[in-house]
Amino acid sequence: MFLSEVCIRRPVTATVMVLFLVIFGLIGMRRLGILLFPDVDFPVISVSTTWLNARPEEIDNNVTDELEDSLGGIEGIKHISSESYQGLSRVMIEFELFKNVDVASEEVRDKVFRVINNLPEDSESPLIEKIDINANPVIWMAFFGQRSIEELTDYADKTVKPLFQKLKGVGDVWIYGQKRKVRIWLNRDRLARYNLGVDEVIRVIKAQHIEVPGGKVESSSKEFLIRTMGEFPTEESFNELIVAYREGNAIRIRDLGYAEAGREDFTSETRYSADKKLVNKAAAIGIAPRSGANEVEMARLVRKEVENIRKILPPGMFLDIASDDTAFIESSIKEVKFQLILGGIAAALVVLLFLQNIRTTIFTSIAIPTSIISTFAAIYAFGFTINNLTMLALVTAVGLVIDDSIIMEENIYRHRFELNKPAMQAALDGSKEIGFAVVASTLTLAGVFLPVAFMGGLIGRFFKEFALTMAFAVGWSMVVALTVEPMLASRFLKPGGEKWLLFRTFDAMMGRLRTFYRQGITWVLDHRYVVNLIIVLALVGGGIFLKFIGKEFVTPEDKSQFLVSIENPLSYSIYKTDGIVSQVEKFIQEMPEVKNYWVISGASGSFVPEASKGLVYVNLVPKNERKKTQLELMAEIRAKIKTIPDTTALVSEMSLVGGGTRGEEIQLVIQGPNLQGLDRYSREVMGRMAKFRGIVDIDRSLELEKPEVRIKINRNKAADLGVEARTIADTVGAFMGGIDVAEFKSGGESYDVRLRLVDKERTLPTDLDQIWLHTQKGEAINLASLVTIETGVGPSVISRLDRQRAVFIFANLEKGKTLGEAKQEINTMMKEVLPEGYTCKYIGRSEAFGETIYYIAFAFVLATLLTYMILSAQFESFVYPLSIMMGLPLSFIGAFGLLFITGNTLNLFSMIGLILLVGLPAKNGILLVDRTNQLRKEGLPLKEAIVEAAGTRLRPILMTAVSTMAGVIPVALGIGIGSESRQPIGVAIAGGVLSSTLLTLVVVPVIYSYLDRFTQISLFSKIKKRMWVQEKERQENSS
Repeated sequence: MFLSEVCIRRPVTATVMVLFLVIFGLIGMRRLGILLFPDVDFPVISVSTTWLNARPEEIDNNVTDELEDSLGGIEGIKHISSESYQGLSRVMIEFELFKNVDVASEEVRDKVFRVINNLPEDSESPLIEKIDINANPVIWMAFFGQRSIEELTDYADKTVKPLFQKLKGVGDVWIYGQKRKVRIWLNRDRLARYNLGVDEVIRVIKAQHIEVPGGKVESSSKEFLIRTMGEFPTEESFNELIVAYREGNAIRIRDLGYAEAGREDFTSETRYSADKKLVNKAAAIGIAPRSGANEVEMARLVRKEVENIRKILPPGMFLDIASDDTAFIESSIKEVKFQLILGGIAAALVVLLFLQNIRTTIFTSIAIPTSIISTFAAIYAFGFTINNLTMLALVTAVGLVIDDSIIMEENIYRHRFELNKPAMQAALDGSKEIGFAVVASTLTLAGVFLPVAFMGGLIGRFFKEFALTMAFAVGWSMVVALTVEPMLASRFLKPGGEKWLLFRTFDAMMGRLRTFYRQGITWVLDHRYVVNLIIVLALVGGGIFLKFIGKEFVTPEDKSQFLVSIENPLSYSIYKTDGIVSQVEKFIQEMPEVKNYWVISGASGSFVPEASKGLVYVNLVPKNERKKTQLELMAEIRAKIKTIPDTTALVSEMSLVGGGTRGEEIQLVIQGPNLQGLDRYSREVMGRMAKFRGIVDIDRSLELEKPEVRIKINRNKAADLGVEARTIADTVGAFMGGIDVAEFKSGGESYDVRLRLVDKERTLPTDLDQIWLHTQKGEAINLASLVTIETGVGPSVISRLDRQRAVFIFANLEKGKTLGEAKQEINTMMKEVLPEGYTCKYIGRSEAFGETIYYIAFAFVLATLLTYMILSAQFESFVYPLSIMMGLPLSFIGAFGLLFITGNTLNLFSMIGLILLVGLPAKNGILLVDRTNQLRKEGLPLKEAIVEAAGTRLRPILMTAVSTMAGVIPVALGIGIGSESRQPIGVAIAGGVLSSTLLTLVVVPVIYSYLDRFTQISLFSKIKKRMWVQEKERQENSS
């Protein structure tokens, strides 16, 4: 080949070319960020609106519906989902992946601004945020000690947070705790005694607690700003505020109740335990990385800063790192690097075994580091990162990048020592003879990777880096094989010394195998029906294995952490819920595998305050330090919680892939016209799902049993007395829910001043009867005389999906139950349960699983078509590629069979492995067909050419196949942290290469003999033959 000949004659040029690639690869490697998965932008916008104390139905009708109506016309929306809680509306707008998230954010902001005046007057302005799943905290710290929770939260926010914000790579710092507030507690009876209404107290506070600029005073030489300083200096000084006068006596706040330094309303409790014995109330500090940052390096800086902060903390304050996701990232990446080195060594040993020449082995093995290191230059240039998928691509490529060099070195080796040519001539002839096959096989593999890189949807975005990294690696390997390998062989390839006993034994075996193979091919060519039988048996066997293989999205990984979501009856208070959560804590403390845990009582998984719910974040000791797996421990805690009456728990892994509203493996949504129907049918669906084997933790978003008190105003009577409905609502809201009436400044910071009734006067619905308010004439009147008070139940949250009422159903799977099996059972059941007007569809992982099947199938078909087209162009024939591609279906029996034997599933990673198998078997076929065509051009008859080519190419085919399997064996063994998800791709490739190699050696020669007749009658062959005759006649005439 021309390029090889140039490098053989110009060795310095070849050396400089490779050094150039390696140097830039090393530079790129040092500059790359490190993440767990590729940095993918998700165009998702959140609109959150707070309307304190409003019921979910009010939120849904007056806030959520108004916002959704305004947002519907924005281009590129994929889904609009919403949740209306008590006091909070949350609308999530998910755009198609092509939508620029900044443009989407501006369009959402514009639409919201247009309807902001239509929202309730006392609701807060909507908060519009871009949602970045990669910007969630990867490190959580516990800040605890012998201080109040509000002191801890305040110190964390004012002092600790800025220290972390300055670190390189830190994008945001989250603080979760109880904020400091000034609390003014009023006594109902005292207000009545002095004939005062809450509205009057609020008016006086706002009028007396002020700081107002008053202009300025100017002279010829100076200027003075004027400020009226009317704010109270301390929390306790509010007690001296005069509210009114009665009989000449001043009535102060301390006469109506008291003011104190306090915290937010008690809606949740956060605790942390580092040693499972000492449990501390704690504030949580979360460190989120900046987009594209090196998360591992950022974590190192954070850990170092923690040590520095501990030295300056006041006595009685402590800072612990509770969980660090980057530890899993770092361990997983290290494991992949180790597998990369191990695979490279294994592939090199394969070369040594076959060629039995140290120099040849070294020359061939050079392809691994040069190709892999050079690939980092391309990874950096394309803006990728070092992550599990790019590293997995390199591990998978180890056995492939050496293939081209093996083919090149083996052929030069054959010319040098078996055909006894001088080193220079052997390099020239060997590279020229095999160069076409090297290029053809590399382009074929590239044709396989491109469809994976351009798959649609979220899966395509994730695997783009994987596919292009593979393409870069095999591309550089081709360059190395065509340049460096022939150059080194032409100068340094010498015969080895006396062969070791192992090598002599192996040579004898290979000699007998080659003889047996030649005889076998000769026999098979005379009995071609045997091949037909082999093909049928292989296809049937592959289909049988496929039927019994489980199907799922991704294999769960043991990340040494899981989440326990606790749910109690909706009537439970925060205090009762906290008692239940404490029982769960005791169960966790009994587990020796637990490292530490977090507890949040009174909150759901999205940190929305819900008194009847609780969360426990459990961190386990590393995987290699315990005997039980994460799934076994999750099942254990699930069983223990079932012993608590009226309490259910969802025990889920911490989700990293798949999206959806939560992390459960099964997520589906039922949509319909009304809440009552959704309630009825979702209950029936959950009941039937509970009967299916292996489906656990069944839950739904719709809850209609939240106790509520409904105040119905007698409008005629209220009008007669001059009492407005707004006055009634404001009075009840201020007394029972509380209201922020002013801001208090201290130490350069502002804190809310919140007014509310004392706790003991608002514990029962009957306490509403004791509320007094004032008419326009100033007369006191009891609330009970103006309203009718009823108790009932209502929804705790109202969900919508694409503007339609919806209920979300969630469930987890026990070990041994696959997502595909569960979906099949649920689909059959849904057809029996849901009537007309109600629909069901999957979201989250379940939806991603369905999309994966579609996109993988599309990529597989496209890869097959591209491979055929590339081979047709390379061989200038539409017939020969058909014989080469017969290895593709033959690889399935090995892939499916080994997946079944090892207990792996057909999932995202194993299906990517199947796509790669479109190109890998073709490499063997290319070697056979290319050599057969060469021999036929030299004049050999068809049968002799096939037999000779088969015997000649047996060794390189076996070498490339065994080296490819050796490269992926470390992945296929599934050893190490994070190996669970990577193992299926290694198993699929190893099994597919094994079966396709063994069967291709027999099938391709026979199929070639079948199809040869068609090459003689095709239109293109006749044209080429006529052109060849004309050219020959022209040469004869010219001579």
